[in-house]
Amino acid sequence: WPELNLGSSPEFYLAPMRQVRPVVETGWENTVLIRILCEAGVIGPKVERGPLGLGFDNLAASGYGSVSGGDSSALGSQNGAARLKTGADLIAEAVLSNWEEMREERVKEWGLDQQQMIKEFGEIRDKWIKEDLPGWLATNKSYNLVPDCMDAMAESGAEVFIITTKQKRFCAALLKDFGLDFPESKLFALEDGPKTEVLLKLLARPELQGKSFHFIEDKLGTLRKVAAREDLSAVQMHLVDWGYNTERDRKIAKGRVVDRVSLMTIGELEVLGTGKSWLD
Repeated sequence: WPELNLGSSPEFYLAPMRQVRPVVETGWENTVLIRILCEAGVIGPKVERGPLGLGFDNLAASGYGSVSGGDSSALGSQNGAARLKTGADLIAEAVLSNWEEMREERVKEWGLDQQQMIKEFGEIRDKWIKEDLPGWLATNKSYNLVPDCMDAMAESGAEVFIITTKQKRFCAALLKDFGLDFPESKLFALEDGPKTEVLLKLLARPELQGKSFHFIEDKLGTLRKVAAREDLSAVQMHLVDWGYNTERDRKIAKGRVVDRVSLMTIGELEVLGTGKSWLD
């Protein structure tokens, strides 16, 4: 956002972005989140808001929440005592509960082109990788035991696929850094379309007929989309208790509120489908 004064340090953005990051499905959305948080005055330098800006003084008017002084929704509890929620709390709640609507409003208001945003987001990553590959890799650590489980499953004859909203070149670079010799034919990325469509194509493969399908994901919204498809009813779904999701998401999965969605720990991944550790 060159027309805005967003400052020169990422430090302002880290804590608020960790709160709202679970809503992101594709990387370019992070840039929209940054601007929304800045325009609300939550992070970084104060910037001029547009006519539909989401300052926490007009959240109620925009339909995303309420900050009225007498409204109990603006109160939280800490050690048994009521506390007034901060502007950061309120905007984070608004984003977490209404992200798709909020994102589409901002895309329209700011005249954004999604494909151009994806292209430019990838180009920034490409530039970073070209200038400092070790630095980029260092910011993308794997979750403990996940690469080991994937490798052990594949070595034991299980069919392991990756379906990601990252662009393929970035995912391939990370897999190599994680020490995984992963076949490109089993890597499905942003370029390959929505995860639901990739799953449909995999289910239709003759060589996979009769096999159990487990879809492991850290985004509850994605699992809901799969659960809503009757043609994907054969897929067993697991929301992991690591990654970018919220406590509320994990409670929903643990309570099996969404059909065929369960909560998965790393220990359960280790014994998935066998009852014994893949790592033995």
